[in-house]
Amino acid sequence: LIHFIKSGYVIIKSMTSKLRKWAVCKCFYERNIFLPNLGHIVFKSTDQFLKDYDPHLKNLNKNQIVETIEAEISRRRSIHPKKVANRQIIKESYNFLYPSLMSPNSLNLASLKKEDVKTELSGVYSFPLLPKDECKQLLEEFLHFKQSNLSHQRPNSMNKNGILLEELGLDSLIHRIVKHIEPIAKELFPDLVGENEGFDSFKAFTVEYDGQQDARNPDLELDTHFDNAEVTLNIPLTQGFEGSELYFEYKNGFKSLQMEVGRAILHSGRLLHGVMPIEEGYRHNIIIWMRSSEVRNRMCPMCKEVPQLEKVEGTTGDGFTMIEDQN
Repeated sequence: LIHFIKSGYVIIKSMTSKLRKWAVCKCFYERNIFLPNLGHIVFKSTDQFLKDYDPHLKNLNKNQIVETIEAEISRRRSIHPKKVANRQIIKESYNFLYPSLMSPNSLNLASLKKEDVKTELSGVYSFPLLPKDECKQLLEEFLHFKQSNLSHQRPNSMNKNGILLEELGLDSLIHRIVKHIEPIAKELFPDLVGENEGFDSFKAFTVEYDGQQDARNPDLELDTHFDNAEVTLNIPLTQGFEGSELYFEYKNGFKSLQMEVGRAILHSGRLLHGVMPIEEGYRHNIIIWMRSSEVRNRMCPMCKEVPQLEKVEGTTGDGFTMIEDQN
């Protein structure tokens, strides 16, 4: 195999002139579309949606809801082209507050030993990862970027506020964190980390929950959901807020965790979780969805079926891979 590196992404080419291309599952454009009034819905056509959800649409503006859904599907189809375009604009126009962050070795990642890993509850673990001064530096960089008013996309379909770290050009930094975490993740979640290539892609972003009175259009909470990831890494950057507890499905209910700056939380992306309403203050976290094509190519974590793939250009898509014959 010959490895080519282009724009931060690895393409693997074999001697038989076949390329491994990154892809998304087509269910991304039909399923798990979040609506505040309805939760996560399936939308294959207007007729199907109105028929399936008719009991829940009483006294609601159906036309407006359909327009909202179609706008979300359009947004999803534009994510990867926009990510490529925004990345280039930011690269040319943004002046880093801390230029050293462009180096993958700029962070002092804590050594990971099994005895440092605490079991918070079944399938949820925490451990020290970043010193508080470096968390502060990252937070200041992200806020500095937001003040630049450069074009950037929302982090996901449920959070309005935050940034995609790939657009900011921090791929190498995130890649180092992922590879630092991979050995302990493989030990804790052996069925979710590929045997051959481990985590071969990721989606990294920030989330913000703002309970301050002057906050504009803030995210206040996060409904129960699962992630489009094999394993999720959550790195808290702030403290001093009230509420906004991270909670997980636990036995017959849910259990919340307290967060500590720089102490990472690691869990399966398949585990249901959410965020309680923030009551006061400001919370800011880095979220890394770590993905293994070896695992997700067998079953899409979102539709729970064999993925129906659609290739993307310029990014790692949603971490699926497909083989394309170049002859």
